[in-house]
Amino acid sequence: MNQAFLPRSYRIFSVVLVAALCIGVSLTAAGQLPAGAPVGGPGGVHLASANGAAPRPSAPLAGARGESGQKPAPGINQGMKVHGHWIIDIKNPDGTLAHHHEFENSIQYDGQNYLVGLLSGYAAAGPMEIFFTGPSNGTAPCAGAQYNFCAIVTSTATQPGAFACSVYYCAGGLTMTPTFGIGPTLTLAGSITANEAGTVGQVGTGMNGCGQPGTTYPTAISTVSPATCFAQTASGYSNGSDFGGTMTFTTLASPISVANGQIIQVTVVLSFS
Repeated sequence: MNQAFLPRSYRIFSVVLVAALCIGVSLTAAGQLPAGAPVGGPGGVHLASANGAAPRPSAPLAGARGESGQKPAPGINQGMKVHGHWIIDIKNPDGTLAHHHEFENSIQYDGQNYLVGLLSGYAAAGPMEIFFTGPSNGTAPCAGAQYNFCAIVTSTATQPGAFACSVYYCAGGLTMTPTFGIGPTLTLAGSITANEAGTVGQVGTGMNGCGQPGTTYPTAISTVSPATCFAQTASGYSNGSDFGGTMTFTTLASPISVANGQIIQVTVVLSFS
């Protein structure tokens, strides 16, 4: 049909339609819209391609509620991490700073179980402690009654201090300071005076929680309050299951030298990401 006799509006529609078809062919040829590509659904859900091949990533559809089509923020699939940032200052008896050290440690098996207990209600929170010793086959800066460990505890009369001070060289006065809001932390801080010359080579934090008695772990929601658990004086099952152990721990790449009589001041900041 001679286009000269077609209405003007029809001729404009024809031109637009042909242009759109040409653009689609160009995109396919350039690989930007391959045949059988997965469909990006709401929330970035990717459907399998028609030929059964594994779906390739595609951006979420822009315009859906709460979705901009941008890539997810880094770390969104990295999981939760628990950080233990340590600061150790070695001070002379007159209070002057001899040397300063900072490093990280990581959560341990006992600590993971303890967090699950707290989140589920199967454990009630109790006091914590800081402990450290010399490197493997090395001399620690603390000579204890049974083991050469240093321990800084909230109280020498309640757990875990009552046990630690019976076998380690220890000091009371550990403070536990929580902060809430964005970027919450729990800061443990205290100090102890070395009773012999040695090196700090292995460090950790310990916790003492309470739960209902079980064969190995609590088997029901704890009926022990945190206040009761903080006042616990005996280990074992006097106030329910003793849910204690090592929270965080690490071995230092460079052990810290300490002279007899020097003050070991420790701050540990537990945080999450």
